[in-house]
Amino acid sequence: MELPGEIGQGLTAAFAQLDQASTLTTNVFTVSKANVLAAAKIIQTQAEALDDRLVDAHRDLRIDPPGGDDVSTRIAPAWNDLLLQNSDSYTARIQQYVDSLRALAQQCADSAKAYGFTDEEIAAAFGGQVV
Repeated sequence: MELPGEIGQGLTAAFAQLDQASTLTTNVFTVSKANVLAAAKIIQTQAEALDDRLVDAHRDLRIDPPGGDDVSTRIAPAWNDLLLQNSDSYTARIQQYVDSLRALAQQCADSAKAYGFTDEEIAAAFGGQVV
């Protein structure tokens, strides 16, 4: 899929990276007592940032028919399905990635607890948020 224009080229590149990332089958992430809280905070921060951008992009990705002709009124909903509404839409896939980052941050918080960190220390690492 190629989207026209400068914004379209950026979106096309981002979607290509998402397609590539979603085909990876294994990832290795090793934490230790020394890095578990920092890793959790970095992952959580990235999840929040990506989620914020996804909310903004969701509004901007909606396609309105450029005209009242038959092609425009049929193709705009098809694009919206692909970009926004289908269960496997680009926004749904990005949301799944955000959710997986949040789950990974939670796993790090759980590991920190197992390493002996207190709930207060873990919450402080997350900027006062309880994960």
